[in-house]
Amino acid sequence: MKLDSFLRCFRDRKGITLLEVMVSMVILAFGILGLAPLIVVSMYGNSFSSEVTGANAVAQERIEQLKEVDSFSSLPWQESISGLDGRFTRAVTVDDSTTDASVPGGVYRIKVDVGWADQKGLSRSVSYYTYKAKK
Repeated sequence: MKLDSFLRCFRDRKGITLLEVMVSMVILAFGILGLAPLIVVSMYGNSFSSEVTGANAVAQERIEQLKEVDSFSSLPWQESISGLDGRFTRAVTVDDSTTDASVPGGVYRIKVDVGWADQKGLSRSVSYYTYKAKK
C-alpha cells in the first residue's frame, strides 16, 4: 500500500523533478560525446584541404611562369626549391620526346611535384602535369 501512495504522490505533481533533469542531461551528454570524433575528423579534413590548396597554388604559380618560356636550354630541365610558403618543397621537370619517349612530339611536358609534412608529421605530396607546345 505504501508504494501505491508514493506513486500517486508523484502522479499528482506538476513539473519536472531533479532526477528527471539529471537523467535527461546524461542522455544529452552521451549524444554530444558521440559527435566529438566527427568534429575532430572534420577539423583534420579542413586542415588537410587547406594544405592541398596551398600546394596547388605553389604548383600553379610555377606552371604559369614556365608556360611563358619559349624554349629550354637543355632537357630534361630540372629545378628544386624548398621552403616555399614556409612548408612546401617544389620540384619541376620539363621533358620532351627526345628525353622521354612517352611525351608526344612537338610539346614540352611540365611536371611539378609539391611535397610537405602535414600537422601529424606525415609526408604528403601532389603531382601536376601539363603540356606546352613548342614554338
